[in-house]
Amino acid sequence: MRISLKVIAILWVGLFLIIGGLLYSAYSQLKPETFLSLITEQVQKNYPGSKLHVEKISHGFSLDFSLTLKNIYLRRGGKLIGSIGEVELKVPWWLLLTNRGNAQVNISKLDIFVDQEELPTASSGVSAISPQTINVSLPTYLTEARFTVRAKEVSVRDIHNARRFFTVSKLLVREFQYGKNSAFEINIPIEIKHNDVSYTSDLWLFGDVTPEFEAWQFNYRGEFRTRENNDKFQLEDIVIDGKSVFKPNVLGIQSEVDLLIDKKSIGKGSMKASQEELNLNLNFTHLPMNYFSFVYEEIKNPYLKSLEGDAAGIVKFKKNFNTNTGNVDGKLAFNGDLQLPDSSLIPGKWQVSFENARWEVSFISPKGEASFFRRSFMDMKNNKVIQFNEELGFSGLSLNQTISAVKPISDFMQELSKPYFVTTISCKKCLQGDKIFDGLFKYGFSPDLKFYQADLADENSSMKINFSQRRGKVALDLNFVNFNWYPEYHFLKPYFEAQSALLDGKVEGRWVSTWESGEWLSQIKASELTKMKGKIPDFINNTARFFNLNSQEIKTQSLNFSARNNVLTVNSLMLEDVESAKISGLLSSKQKSSLSLSYPKNKKFKPVKKEVIEPYWMNKEEL
Repeated sequence: MRISLKVIAILWVGLFLIIGGLLYSAYSQLKPETFLSLITEQVQKNYPGSKLHVEKISHGFSLDFSLTLKNIYLRRGGKLIGSIGEVELKVPWWLLLTNRGNAQVNISKLDIFVDQEELPTASSGVSAISPQTINVSLPTYLTEARFTVRAKEVSVRDIHNARRFFTVSKLLVREFQYGKNSAFEINIPIEIKHNDVSYTSDLWLFGDVTPEFEAWQFNYRGEFRTRENNDKFQLEDIVIDGKSVFKPNVLGIQSEVDLLIDKKSIGKGSMKASQEELNLNLNFTHLPMNYFSFVYEEIKNPYLKSLEGDAAGIVKFKKNFNTNTGNVDGKLAFNGDLQLPDSSLIPGKWQVSFENARWEVSFISPKGEASFFRRSFMDMKNNKVIQFNEELGFSGLSLNQTISAVKPISDFMQELSKPYFVTTISCKKCLQGDKIFDGLFKYGFSPDLKFYQADLADENSSMKINFSQRRGKVALDLNFVNFNWYPEYHFLKPYFEAQSALLDGKVEGRWVSTWESGEWLSQIKASELTKMKGKIPDFINNTARFFNLNSQEIKTQSLNFSARNNVLTVNSLMLEDVESAKISGLLSSKQKSSLSLSYPKNKKFKPVKKEVIEPYWMNKEEL
């Protein structure tokens, strides 16, 4: 049978007419005007009173229809509540004809703006920014379609500044459809600024989602991948295994996760989020201690030198969206050493507790012979400690070991810019040879008071120190009763130190600007002296050397003097040797100074008086 060219031509023309009609019918469903009308309708349904502006619309035709919208802005009440850099929709033409197929949606630079001033409150209910539930009605030709969604640079931002609350750098969902299982991939960058350093990680999640109208089921696996920053701080990658349920009708989600490092479980967690609040609970069993390096400013103290091993405990975070308030608290414990300034280590258990700006760090040794507690209050905005109170306690240990933790009074007096603090160090039944001592050292700084107190005693001896500075007025009192001095005692450094000494007497001082211009009284005796050094021994040595005497070789010495308005009256400097020497006189930088040497027990020796020209007793340094 022969078919003429005319018949063939008619068939081809008919076929083109049919295809053209189908394509026109399909195109009429997706033409820009129709699609823009559909978007506007959905926006008005969910954001009443808003205005949608699209700067540029373009479309094309090949194996599929493509529609591109650029620079989309959503405004309401003169405020920008959302913007999209570009949206591209690709729909195969057979999907428009058969309602079957896979469409593609590509989104870039999506910004959702939140106005903190218009967040919902208990009285106002729903925010002016966000609807309570988002409802989207799709045209018939898209209800049975599958969508592959690609999005990048998605952010939830503060409308008033550049702050980003939440960012997704990449999102991919393959062949999304209600009732069907779809694969997804998401990358969330996480950046935290702490102590002027930015710490950046990426949360990568891979999994599948089965969306139903009542609930969406998620299964996923992912990991935190940290990036090295300029202070070389980098955490081990944490792997996450989890399941989530999302209820779109109430915008609620619940998640359960397992946390792993190198295939080893370090803890579990749960998350629950709704329109009203977010709750995150993490329960750690083996959290690596190097994670504490991130918050070392909050937990650091002189006795926690290294962060090693693993910690166990809980961390909770709660944020109320109605009041825009957040609360974080937790408790973590780990084994470690309490390190004293003499480099000795006491093993025990540390614990870190925190609730927002309040942080508590404690330590206890197994037998209770050493304990530590520190409560800090933080300026969370600037990541600085603004106030702390700490207590360090010892029981039954060597006094030489525990006394090393006490700060010298001179170091404390010279401190200027410190957070407000109080440090208490107590010693109960601590041993010094065969003697049992109890002691209490307490010093601190507040807006109107700076103080240093010390009390150390056994049954036969005692030492007391009391220093205070309030509104520029300074007072210092020292009192010794039959007190044995040991080389490990440094709390009076650099004024007095010795290999050994037996001290009796008192020193009192009151001054405002400089100690030389204040009022002083000293009545103190030292015996059994060996290797004495410091500013007070230097004064004694220089005074004795004025008469060619060597005070360093004399085991018993006493100093009785008074001072007022830059005039130092040496009532007696006694150097008790084979023949006790006594030096007395008046020293001043503003009037004539002189010293006299006599030997009270040797009547044959006549007193010698010498004029003092060089004010060797003056010290330009502050006391």
